[in-house]
Amino acid sequence: MVKMAKNSKMEQEIQDLKKVVEKLSKAGNAVEEVEGNSGVSALVKYMLDENAKRDKVLRGIFDRLKRLEEELTSMEEVDRGMEVPMGTNREIPLSNLDSKILEIAQAKGMVCADDIKGQMNYKGRNAACARLNRLHRAGLLDRIQLGHKVYFKYDAGKTTNTLIISPPQ
Repeated sequence: MVKMAKNSKMEQEIQDLKKVVEKLSKAGNAVEEVEGNSGVSALVKYMLDENAKRDKVLRGIFDRLKRLEEELTSMEEVDRGMEVPMGTNREIPLSNLDSKILEIAQAKGMVCADDIKGQMNYKGRNAACARLNRLHRAGLLDRIQLGHKVYFKYDAGKTTNTLIISPPQ
């Protein structure tokens, strides 16, 4: 008998909720117009407000992700322009800094970002890493990882058919 009373009470609450949802769908977001069960209508209004807030945050995150993806693809396109396939008689234009880094790599044989950072008086390793990686993608340096450090080695055999063009110093 107690179960029957609980079931009928639950069914009644479900019916009330269905009515509230129907009235809300007809009235839009005007929850105040819903009559009866003020606790249920307040709960539904709270849920709608929270859903709107969540959607706004998710939209912002999605927009930022989309913008970052566009920046990343544009950066990849720029980097692809630097890549030169191994072929015969190719010319690679280099900046003064890149040619100086290449000279340091030739003199030392193998360099890491810390070496370049010290030689070029950079504050951090990021600029040195970026330049070394760009020279690697251009096919001028070999990349070797030893433990946690990444070393770059100049291989004269790779550049026999390469003309490196750098501005006068």
